Amino acid sequence: MARLFLKHVVKYWGLPKFIISDRDLHFTGKFWMELFKLMGSELHFSTSFHPQTDGQTERVNALLELYLRHFVSANQKDWAKLLDIAQFSYNLQRSEATNKSPFELATGQQLLTPHTLTIGYTGRSPAAFKFAKGWHEQADIARSYLDKAAKKMKKWADKKRRHTEYKVGDMVLVKLLPQQFKSLRPVHKGLVRRYEGPFPILGKVGKVSYRVELPPRLKIHPVFHVSYLKPYHEDKDDPSRGRRGVPLATEYLVKWKGLPKSEANWEPADALWQFQEQIEWFRAKGAMRMSAA
Repeated sequence: MARLFLKHVVKYWGLPKFIISDRDLHFTGKFWMELFKLMGSELHFSTSFHPQTDGQTERVNALLELYLRHFVSANQKDWAKLLDIAQFSYNLQRSEATNKSPFELATGQQLLTPHTLTIGYTGRSPAAFKFAKGWHEQADIARSYLDKAAKKMKKWADKKRRHTEYKVGDMVLVKLLPQQFKSLRPVHKGLVRRYEGPFPILGKVGKVSYRVELPPRLKIHPVFHVSYLKPYHEDKDDPSRGRRGVPLATEYLVKWKGLPKSEANWEPADALWQFQEQIEWFRAKGAMRMSAA
């Protein structure tokens, strides 16, 4: 693992200032902890089995999954051979946040593409032209599906998310999963608090995440997606007292992949925005059961 890290990361990009890990065993062992300490890098841990940490990596992963699903279905037979083209096309895509592509951020310039091949060919190797022309066509397909995936992700986000805005200094409660609380204190699962805090907001990260000032005992990455933050109100100012007609919130009992059923927990619907297809399948299955009954 250490050699792979050196070969595929350090060799090209140098040592990272810090790495965000979801407490994978590869990074929580003594070897890795000491190795990163010696190299001067820090390990920041997110909540175990958390569907969203700071929201940034998770959104990219969800987009890539949707993108590859479309691309694979269009090229079922030889899709594995086309992954390089899919990666090349993704690295040419400019981000809305930076207005630059991954290639530009890494090299300082946008790379050349095979689009000059639209002109006629009179060379000596038709096979070379056929290969390059095929690359051109597949790159166009990849870009079109990447655009489609990005638009679908934006549509989901606009439809499902209406986020609370926080200012620096606002006090919030942080939602952690039961697995995280087990490492903090020995407590029966039924007595685990749903939120920890209050903690002050230090600043906004991206569009939907915030950096929170956490105590040293919480050894996790301090950036949280807004869906895992809740405004804190002191008892005397608690606006929920005496309030009537509070709308009900939909929650789903989630059985996390790789964990036993005993670790399943309830999650609000708006926190599961990247699992819309699974939720739609679950609803359709429930509707079929009702109609059958």
